[in-house]
Amino acid sequence: MLRIILISIFIVFATCSKGQERLFDSHSIIRIDIATDLRKLFNDINPETAKYHKGILTYIDSGGNSVTIPVKLKTRGIFRRSRENCNLPPLTVNFKDDSLSNNYFSNIGKLKLVNVCNRKRESFQQFLVKEYLVYRLYNLLTEFSFRVRMVKIVYVDINNAITPFETLGFFIEDMASLNQRTNTKPIKTLGIIQDAVDRPKMDVTAIFQYMIGNTDWSVPKQHNIKLVVKESDLIPIAIPYDFDFCGFVNPPYTKPPEIIPISHVTERYFRGFCRSAKELEQAVLHFKTPKTDIFNLIENDTLLLSRTKKQLIDYLNEFYRVIENPKYIHREFIDNCRKN
Repeated sequence: MLRIILISIFIVFATCSKGQERLFDSHSIIRIDIATDLRKLFNDINPETAKYHKGILTYIDSGGNSVTIPVKLKTRGIFRRSRENCNLPPLTVNFKDDSLSNNYFSNIGKLKLVNVCNRKRESFQQFLVKEYLVYRLYNLLTEFSFRVRMVKIVYVDINNAITPFETLGFFIEDMASLNQRTNTKPIKTLGIIQDAVDRPKMDVTAIFQYMIGNTDWSVPKQHNIKLVVKESDLIPIAIPYDFDFCGFVNPPYTKPPEIIPISHVTERYFRGFCRSAKELEQAVLHFKTPKTDIFNLIENDTLLLSRTKKQLIDYLNEFYRVIENPKYIHREFIDNCRKN
């Protein structure tokens, strides 16, 4: 009898352990179905009045099992939420059923789901893949970064008023999971200047934004920047997100902020504060060490078209020509640094 009980306990433990793969533990593409009243959801885009809509999310897990989860869905964002700009808004997916366990979304409150801006144009699928890869590139540089997971989504209208359609998207790691993974907690106070956050980590962040051609961020305003602190030292750490306006992605709707003296987002402009040559040398090492992995990430991606890969590799090569030449480093990061 005791043997049977022990065997039963082992089987239950093994089954639970097998099902404990989490959403951001892998980079394989997940196929999911989302069923809801699509017309009501996609028309509810006013940021002041948008509400959650009931829905069902279904996926096949790594063991081949079909998993169905009740969710709540709400449109989010600013630019891509507007129908004038995009015909498929980004969503917040709220996993409201706390009783569910042993699935990809266990212990997750809600997640951002990035959708293709225009689902009817193939080029916009490429823009979404490029934005996803920006997150993956930053993951190679630091653990203080949001993880992502690519999904193929079939949207199903429960009223059959809209024909089911398939598109790409990706989930962004929630802040609670990032805090737990990095042993940090969030800061929401505005006005913390760039020079007051963790200096070496900020240098890597600023050079990364230069690498991808992104000027659409601000530490004091926490615009496309989240701040966290480790309880051991309480020094803020800046974590960037929302990269669709950068030169690496380069969608047709983007343009540089008016305060930035460049004419196109593909032109790189450094927005980091002034640093010594020694400090920059240490920061640049963060990009030189994983160089092979960075290029392999682009080369090995299965969703990019060949011409898109070539464009991205050429764009990254321009960046590496800068950081591998002391003269160019001085010109871009010292002569052109922010003094206030």
